[in-house]
Amino acid sequence: MTSKVFVRFINEKQWVKLCSRYSTEEQPSVPDDIYVEWASAELDGRVADSQIVPFNEFVEQLRNRWSHSYQYGITLIISGANVFTAEVNIPSKQTRHIAQALPFMIEDQVAQDVSLFHLITGERSSDGDLPVVGVPVQLVEGTRALFADFDLPLDSILPDMLCLPLRDNEWSLLFDGKHLLIKRSEMDGLAIEMDAAPVVLNSVMEHWQDRPAVLRVLFCLEHLNENLQNWIRTQISGQVADAELEVEYDEANASDFQLLCDHIHGHFGSKKPRFDFLQGRFASSGRRKPSHFNWKPLAAMVALFVVSYSAFLHTQAWKMNQEAEALEQETRQLYKQLFPRDKRIVNVKRQMQQHIDDFQSGASGQSFLALLAQAGEQIYDTNRATSNAIAPQRVAYDDGQGDLRMDLMVKDFGQLEAFKTKLQKAELGVETASATQDKEGVKARLKIRSERS
Repeated sequence: MTSKVFVRFINEKQWVKLCSRYSTEEQPSVPDDIYVEWASAELDGRVADSQIVPFNEFVEQLRNRWSHSYQYGITLIISGANVFTAEVNIPSKQTRHIAQALPFMIEDQVAQDVSLFHLITGERSSDGDLPVVGVPVQLVEGTRALFADFDLPLDSILPDMLCLPLRDNEWSLLFDGKHLLIKRSEMDGLAIEMDAAPVVLNSVMEHWQDRPAVLRVLFCLEHLNENLQNWIRTQISGQVADAELEVEYDEANASDFQLLCDHIHGHFGSKKPRFDFLQGRFASSGRRKPSHFNWKPLAAMVALFVVSYSAFLHTQAWKMNQEAEALEQETRQLYKQLFPRDKRIVNVKRQMQQHIDDFQSGASGQSFLALLAQAGEQIYDTNRATSNAIAPQRVAYDDGQGDLRMDLMVKDFGQLEAFKTKLQKAELGVETASATQDKEGVKARLKIRSERS
């Protein structure tokens, strides 16, 4: 099971400067005044109390608690002050077309060059509006480089205002003593300084869009005194006096960071939120537990087997090619002996079949050639199965009897009988005129005739 670590930078200005240095320096040193707040949680447990430490001490604490980086994953929560949200209407639903059109659609809503931002999108609404969340590319690239330098497994980068809990048909507001966070939908929200809260609230509520039924206000009591709570209630009451909506006040006896971590852990678990900036070209790669199995000897054996088997197949292919070439030469020699008038030999099998077809079609004056072609085909098949099993010595034809007389040299009597059987199966009558055996083999004379009606 993988543990979760939640972290945020306390002094984000120093963090932003450090990220900018990663674009000019290969591995800049981390200043001692960069502090982080972090907490951890198991997938089936609660989030532990957070603590604030210098970044270098944070790294040391993680290494002391987890010996391997695959044992935990880090979720970085960043201030919404570095993030913007917007909505665009792009007719196309194809991802490629949306990616091409998106920068041009929001450039009027962003004060800076839109090419400097990493953009992510949510689900399209029923009206065709597409929510967009943007963050400076430099912050994502710098943060990933920073965490990679210290071998810290960064899984997610989330804007704080979108980490607020949100129910259907409501808006969530969070006051922590320094900031006002507003979440209007899964991919829409903003973060502002507390001093600007009255002006921003007035502007936001003056330009309502998809007005909610409930305005839910969250107080983190760790940073709010009673006077400040009363001031906030007064400001909200003045802003919504003419609006027909319900206001609910919830108090959390914890810090805003603890509240956000609890919601992320309890609501999403091991799933990645839609508003995670580590997607697209910045998608985080999965981590795998290292194997203790020594695979090198096995790999060497497999490589040796592959090489040996490839050599064996190559040798077998070479031998078969040699045998095929030798058989082709023997077949051509036999064909030349049987059909000396055929000067051009292109395809022995096809030309032999042509002679047989001529015989079967009843062509006049072709009895000798037909018998010779049929007998030659059987000799060819026999020699193909057993090399040099039959060697024709002399061929004669008795026109009066219609017999083909063929002198053969055969390896043994068994081979002779097998050859006679093949002739008989080809509807040829065969008779042994003579057969003698010496040290070279069996010399036989056969009389072959057609038995077709």
